[in-house]
Amino acid sequence: MKNIAVVGAGLMGHGLASVFALGGYKVILHDVSEDALTRAQELISEVFHTLAEAGVIDQHGSTSTLKDRIIFTSTLATAAAQADLIVEAVTEDAGIKRSLFSELDSCAPLTALWASNTSSLNIFDLLPSRRQAKSLIAHWYTPPYIVDLVDVVPGPGTEPEALAAVKDLLESLGKKPIVLSKFISGFIANRLQAALNLEVFFLLDQGYATPEQIDHAVKSGLALRMPFLGIRGLSVRLREMI
Repeated sequence: MKNIAVVGAGLMGHGLASVFALGGYKVILHDVSEDALTRAQELISEVFHTLAEAGVIDQHGSTSTLKDRIIFTSTLATAAAQADLIVEAVTEDAGIKRSLFSELDSCAPLTALWASNTSSLNIFDLLPSRRQAKSLIAHWYTPPYIVDLVDVVPGPGTEPEALAAVKDLLESLGKKPIVLSKFISGFIANRLQAALNLEVFFLLDQGYATPEQIDHAVKSGLALRMPFLGIRGLSVRLREMI
């Protein structure tokens, strides 16, 4: 894969374009809004400036070189025309995604792989049938140029070769993809976080602890143990204590 099209220049789109540019790829960033594209250019400049201050840019080239790898367009056909991989990062609305997929189907190469950044929608119900074999979910976390986790989910008809190609690409970018066997809304990390949030609200609502105490318990205990034991390790230890 040489050419990457990122569709949607919002919160995730500009960050994804930055990641692929850092990986040496030519990127076309698309959005229907010219204002969004202008804002994306500003945000991408800030991303590269931040990474330069952290000493990361030196490993990948100058800021100007990175910027030259990204082209901005409001024309979808231009973005998709020569794409080897199309990354969908538009708003979480089934109707908008379905409409976008239909338009992409009319202008994207049949050889292109499609990867949706959806965090909650089963996009395989929205895709044209002839695109199912080369489509999957690749859900990134913000900011994608710092957070390495990517949830990868094949659809019922996704070809193993398409899955392997996207996984290899992510790993070449230094990311840590997790391949789920099938779709579930929220995937792993977000579902665990949601469960933790429910317990936080329970402790607060029932008057067991203050927000400050809960933060202290996480920062001074749970967060320190998790990198070493992981969730599974913590669960085993808790079961032993019980």
